[in-house]
Amino acid sequence: MGFLADQRDAIATGHRTSVELVTEAIAAAEKLQPQLNAFTEIYADEALAAAKNTDEYPREHRPPLRGVPVAVKDLYDVSGHVTSACSAAYRNGPAAIDDAPAVWALRNAGAIVIGKTNMHELAFGATNTVSCYGPANNPWDPERIPGGSSGGSGAAVGARIVGLALGTDTGGSIRMPAAFCGATGLKTTWGLLPLAGVTPMAPSLDSVGPIATDASDAQVAFDVLKGGPPVAWTFNPPDGFRIGIARGPWFDVIDPEVAGAIEETSRWFASRGAHVADVPMPWVEAAHDAWLPVALAEFAREHRGLAGRLDDLDRSTQIILMAGVGLPAEDERRARETIVESRVAFLSTMRDHDILLMPATPFAAPRHDDETITVAGVDLPVHIGGPSRFTRPISVVPSAVLALPVGFSSGGLPIGAQLVGARNSEHTLLATGISYQRDTDWHTRVPPVHA
Repeated sequence: MGFLADQRDAIATGHRTSVELVTEAIAAAEKLQPQLNAFTEIYADEALAAAKNTDEYPREHRPPLRGVPVAVKDLYDVSGHVTSACSAAYRNGPAAIDDAPAVWALRNAGAIVIGKTNMHELAFGATNTVSCYGPANNPWDPERIPGGSSGGSGAAVGARIVGLALGTDTGGSIRMPAAFCGATGLKTTWGLLPLAGVTPMAPSLDSVGPIATDASDAQVAFDVLKGGPPVAWTFNPPDGFRIGIARGPWFDVIDPEVAGAIEETSRWFASRGAHVADVPMPWVEAAHDAWLPVALAEFAREHRGLAGRLDDLDRSTQIILMAGVGLPAEDERRARETIVESRVAFLSTMRDHDILLMPATPFAAPRHDDETITVAGVDLPVHIGGPSRFTRPISVVPSAVLALPVGFSSGGLPIGAQLVGARNSEHTLLATGISYQRDTDWHTRVPPVHA
């Protein structure tokens, strides 16, 4: 049982009150803010009032997240608050009237929103070094990036300020922060959860999802976000599962310690009765390259009004926006054709596999001032796509993905893996993650900067 579930059960049994837990979360967020800068806003008075109201309900009233503190990426509308997307262009905009459906789902389940989390400006970035609120930092080493774009959510969960924070994922924006911060993140199938009330980056790629301390908490969050009737969960080991280990030159560009952790994870699958085999993915490089033109084109269309307000954007975001504005239509068309081909190839791959196992990132969290990381003789850029080498191509195919910690580097930094399933395979992935985390303790390790 995870951190979130522990808090929920402590409230349900009367051992703790919501006011106590929310007070502790707010105090931790404020105390760690100088080190992590994980939050853009903390709703202390509002959250404590909601917690007090929760505690006045009879204990028999037990929605799945009754009274537990959670956080929300500053991309989601929260009623009465501005959605800045961590850009000066939107920071002083009008307050949202309604909660985004995902935020409403959390509140309806009894959760208490304590604030909004930092993110990479307008969600187009893998580091969270670019934000009008300043960079967010990694709880394992504040000199390092937490990943992006949901970096504040990853840091807040990794540091145990909250057990759950909402993120979004367009090219890895849930999976990279989960990997770098030692948390568990779920990229849901595109279109499964509503994107209303979420500032878009690239609508044909954007997806809603949770970052949590472990897979069992991510399962609770997913059920809440999905709504509908409760799901009968079973958590049996993956006996008989067909596990494909991603192979090929694209996956050879990887830090040896990350590669070693992936191999060790494959051995766990084999020990639990799964059929493990290498699987070539020759389509992955083309899928990776096709992601960028589509993301640029859609980003420019969504934020075209900012082309006349470039001074409100970081220089790096200006370059991204203008690259999208100037992108030839033919480049976007060809990229979309490649994505269709990649989806066909992915579906063919998944006919023979239940889950694909691959790294979440090619290296552990870099320092903020690192320009490149050299792995396997290749200099991967930190700020323009290196961290998302293994997440971008999976963003363009019809998949659900669970990112979870599978080891640590010799420097004490988390290493993450991706469990990739077919469309609407969230239940399978989460059940597998729960089984894996019952046998391992990577997800239980607490960073030096923690609540």
